[in-house]
Amino acid sequence: MADSQKSCYFYENMFCLDNKIWAPILMILGSCVSIVAQIAFEEKALEYNVLHKFTGATIGGGVSIYDFNRDGLDDLTLSSYAGQQLSFYINTGSGFELIPPLVNNTEIVKQINWVDYDNDGDSDLYIAANDGISRLYEQTGDLKFEDVTQSSGLPLNTHFGYGACWGDYNRDGWLDLYYASKGIIGDPDAIRSYNRLFKNNADGTFSERTFEADVSDEGKLPFCAAFLDYNNDMWPDIYIANDKLTYNTLLENTGGGTFEDVSVATGANARMNAMCVNPGDYNQDGWMDIYVTNTPVGSQYLKNSGTLNEDGFLELKNFAVDLGIDFRGGNCWGSNFLDADNDGDLDLYVSSSIPRPKLISSAFFENINHDHFIAPEIEGLLKDTSSSYSNAIGDINNDGNIDIVVQNNPPDNFFIWENKSVNDNNWVKLQLEGKLSNRDGIGARIEAYIGDLYQMQFTLCGSGFLGQNSSYKHIGIGAGTIIDSLVITWPTGHVDRFYDVVPHQTFKIIEGASTNGEITLEDGVEIVERNITTPTLQIENEEAIKIFPNPGNDFFIIESERKISHLEIYNLNGQLLDRRVIDDFRYNYNTKLWIPGVYIYKTIFDNATYAIKKWIKI
Repeated sequence: MADSQKSCYFYENMFCLDNKIWAPILMILGSCVSIVAQIAFEEKALEYNVLHKFTGATIGGGVSIYDFNRDGLDDLTLSSYAGQQLSFYINTGSGFELIPPLVNNTEIVKQINWVDYDNDGDSDLYIAANDGISRLYEQTGDLKFEDVTQSSGLPLNTHFGYGACWGDYNRDGWLDLYYASKGIIGDPDAIRSYNRLFKNNADGTFSERTFEADVSDEGKLPFCAAFLDYNNDMWPDIYIANDKLTYNTLLENTGGGTFEDVSVATGANARMNAMCVNPGDYNQDGWMDIYVTNTPVGSQYLKNSGTLNEDGFLELKNFAVDLGIDFRGGNCWGSNFLDADNDGDLDLYVSSSIPRPKLISSAFFENINHDHFIAPEIEGLLKDTSSSYSNAIGDINNDGNIDIVVQNNPPDNFFIWENKSVNDNNWVKLQLEGKLSNRDGIGARIEAYIGDLYQMQFTLCGSGFLGQNSSYKHIGIGAGTIIDSLVITWPTGHVDRFYDVVPHQTFKIIEGASTNGEITLEDGVEIVERNITTPTLQIENEEAIKIFPNPGNDFFIIESERKISHLEIYNLNGQLLDRRVIDDFRYNYNTKLWIPGVYIYKTIFDNATYAIKKWIKI
């Protein structure tokens, strides 16, 4: 390939050239033989300055680990009972700081979804309520929010709601909303509960498509639902966990704006007291399985082998007992798959409530060779006798180990289980940004190849029981010192491939990064182009903005008489390479990994003003 044809993109901590990711190795990787992993967790909520209690007698509340201020550190959003505000904790890098409530919401909060529903690059907030009104808050900038529930066309009914999830069911580049409801309060036919789907109109409004899409799943008692791709066709399907033996439901996306109930045909119609929907691929065969928690009669693991039954449908069978994860210790609620020891397979954490005190409630299961699970005695978790409901995962201290935040019922506070596992295994973290796909990259399929090791993950917004996991996708690679290839299949159908990916890094990957910005749509996918609102008034006194040294080499410094809100970096083709929150008058930007050339930077001050200048690397 001629030099003039080489694609070059810069991301945070990443340089991509000729479809290869190059980055500095932050540690000596050592040999390819890893020591035996020692999994350990330690409860650290008070040390992290998180003292939060969910008061009131109810079945669980939402917990979110999500970088809502987009500074590279996962923050916490924790639910409260009726009459109390949500709690927002900013991650400072050394702990958490409780900030004033970002929204005025005193409902019984269930699901908490941070979601960029309007594709403008910041995080909006959706809160699902029980015995209350679920609300959507648009971020107008700098963590300021406006309640747009009514103006967006979402309902103002008071209902018995629990789980909510977001996915682009019609693959038009905009995230749609699906939520579980046990009925509208005041409805004389309240037993006629039904779930609801709202299509994103790409203009700040939504239109209900519940019955047109055939996704109401009427007359059942749902707790939670999740968008997932069970048949690998990239059209998001929906799985629903239903309580009180009312049978679970799998709705297959036809690709034409409707869904087909394939629960019975696939064997996914488990009759149980289902609490959560936890998708994962424990055996790394490329097919999405589903773990569903239950009462002490036993949870279920619907294994998807990718094989068709005699009727021509993919077959899902319960393998929970065979795998050792049926967990009959209590009423099981939230669960999450996570690679706790970075050995390249998915372990399992389950929250549980046991009415008898002083008994170990929740459980951790270690994946053994993609074949079965064991429940190792982990010192920290052996002290857990709390009644736990929801949980979420993320690397809150950026040490490369996945941590767990758990919502407990009174009298116990929320837990932060810091992952203290000891091993020499390696990892990588990814943050996705869609360009034609939805901005958050929800519904993207991530595949990693490390020697003989294969892994697959699917990006979600809302899963488990009332949980939201970090948007930074975490991939443990065991003793591997490099990822041979990394494949991202976006909701558009476009595929990005990267090779020789160096671990111990966090990479931001923008759709089209490996194809010189060109994005190929799969047949049948029609994108609604974004009408992005950006600053339109350029300030007159650009001399008030200084960038030096210019030309420069490994860094440049920006200084301004006005506080800088955001900084955007572009190449000469006008492609956005990086966007950062600054919130200061001065910023030192590391350019050590950039190739020589001319770059454009846009310094944004507020929603109406910005300045543009060039910077040259020599």
